[in-house]
Amino acid sequence: METLNMFAYSRAALLIALRNTKENTWDERIEGFPNTIRWNAGHVYVTAEEYLNKADHHYDIVHPKWFDFFLDGTSPFDWEQEPPTVEEILGALKKQGERIVEFFNGKLDIAASETVDIRYLKLDTVDAALQFVTWHDGIHLGIIKSMQYVMN
Repeated sequence: METLNMFAYSRAALLIALRNTKENTWDERIEGFPNTIRWNAGHVYVTAEEYLNKADHHYDIVHPKWFDFFLDGTSPFDWEQEPPTVEEILGALKKQGERIVEFFNGKLDIAASETVDIRYLKLDTVDAALQFVTWHDGIHLGIIKSMQYVMN
């Protein structure tokens, strides 16, 4: 249960930071950062969908078309189509957070449907995958806050 609480806390902090971002800055190219705030926010969303679906194949991916915009290796400066709006991303992150807490409550000790190896890390349980997602939210929260700091 503590993993779910930590995830909810991390996601709430991320949403607060994003809501405090001026909409006209979501797509700014900032020297020293390879991506934009919009990309970071969308990347958090698709990464959670990807890793939690691998942890439990019954967890359905919502907005699979967003992967083309936000997976590792993509760049907002290469987009040829219109990305999701700020409102769509904020709404999806909020709903995703609620869905994750509800869906995975009582399932943290279950073996992952698919084990993911990330260098020296083995995500072989739902709990391990959710801990990774929580850590990942925090990493990108730090990036977003750093971008906000540089813009001010």
